[in-house]
Amino acid sequence: MPAETPRRPGAPARPSVYAPSGMRLDETDLKLLRVLQEGAREPIKTLAERIALSHNGTLHRLNRLEDSGAILRYMADIDEGIFGTWPFYWVQIALTQYGRANRSRLEAAINAAPEITQASELVGVFDLKLRVALQKPADWTQLQGKLDPSADLIQNAHLHPIGRVIKQARPHPLFTQDAV
Repeated sequence: MPAETPRRPGAPARPSVYAPSGMRLDETDLKLLRVLQEGAREPIKTLAERIALSHNGTLHRLNRLEDSGAILRYMADIDEGIFGTWPFYWVQIALTQYGRANRSRLEAAINAAPEITQASELVGVFDLKLRVALQKPADWTQLQGKLDPSADLIQNAHLHPIGRVIKQARPHPLFTQDAV
């Protein structure tokens, strides 16, 4: 487990944060990432002012964060209400014993399915949780057939319609601590 790095004398410690490449992210990197999560279309000049760094320094850090894998992509956050005829569902999946042993086959099918917008591995009663866009709940049966055509991977699945999103946290809570 990474060592904790103090933020300033007398302030609570924050755990060290690392990019996928293993590069340690410092306070300026974290400030830049927080600002980007608030709005990635800001010009470099504005980003530099907001993190109190020079234009070139900010550009260098952006390139370094992209190269390290800390920044994966820049994208638009779209109001999902415009897709009213394709509501989202949470699908909790319990795998068969064979499915657990052959998980990569199901994961490849999940990654190929455009209706699935998020997939997470769970610990507990269910093995997977999917966020799926379907026109109607009955469409899940067809999608499940595409994911598991031999019907030997999925033991059972529970479909839950998403009524509305009450909160979607941005930025990551680590960025919301004082002095970032």
